[in-house]
Amino acid sequence: MTDGREATVLGDSCLGETAVLVMAGRLLRVVCGGVRAIVGGDVLRTAASPAFLTRALQPLTGCEQKRGYAMRLELTEHGIVWRRPEYVPSWKPEKSGDLEPHKDPDETLPRLCTLPTKSVLDEVDDVTKQLLSLKFSSHKEFVKIKKYETMRRIQRHQYDTSSMEVKISMLTVKIRNLQQATFRCKKNTFERVRLLELIDRRKKLLKFLRHNDYKRFEWLIEELNILYRPPPRYYRWITRKASLKNLVRMHGMALKKKRLAEYQKTLELQKEPFLREKAETLQWIAETEASLGVPVTVPEDTRVTASQTSDTK
Repeated sequence: MTDGREATVLGDSCLGETAVLVMAGRLLRVVCGGVRAIVGGDVLRTAASPAFLTRALQPLTGCEQKRGYAMRLELTEHGIVWRRPEYVPSWKPEKSGDLEPHKDPDETLPRLCTLPTKSVLDEVDDVTKQLLSLKFSSHKEFVKIKKYETMRRIQRHQYDTSSMEVKISMLTVKIRNLQQATFRCKKNTFERVRLLELIDRRKKLLKFLRHNDYKRFEWLIEELNILYRPPPRYYRWITRKASLKNLVRMHGMALKKKRLAEYQKTLELQKEPFLREKAETLQWIAETEASLGVPVTVPEDTRVTASQTSDTK
């Protein structure tokens, strides 16, 4: 049994050494630029050593491989280079339309549950006030106070808790709070999905409010500091081919305007000699016809206008 185990271990070690030698041979081919060479066993063992592998792989670990787009030479010569726009997740404020982050209320404010007894709370000592304040409360109490303050600022009357404006304001407080939490921990998939659902729900309510009461909608987005983007009529994917066509079209229009402006300047410089030559030619035609006794075909006003223009120039 012992001889069999030793033979098995020896076979496994030989097999592992063979695999390392094969890998070292492949590495040598890569390092040598694809040149095939007959390498002896000593050289392969040297290449399979940890020191050699570390030195050989050291230049490869530091490089960052990024996807590049092959551009046609006739486009790059004119400065037309396309870069894919950076992807912005839907939960970020740049995409959701929130123009201000979540701000926690003052720590000295009392908790929401103590607001009915505010008159009694004013008579207690400072230590009790501090214990019942937000300073010794959880983050949930901060969010409750923020919701309460926002609702009081938005609601139409004291008992308004179910109007569309109040619902949108409550969703806004939740969205900004979850955005702050998602920035701290982006791997929290549950909260991120919940955040996306709240953003979609708010977009839907904003669309309904915009359709039903536009003045109220404008006041609400200004009060909550929200940037509303209506959904586009058509969704088009950003592709490289279409983007290059647009870039070439824009470059052609800019080049056309530039050359037309240069040509207009050239014509402006040639305008004065042309008018002078025109006046001289018309005067010569009129004098020649008069000397030959032929009726003058050049109108008098044309000659006067041409001569005055040439004199002023």
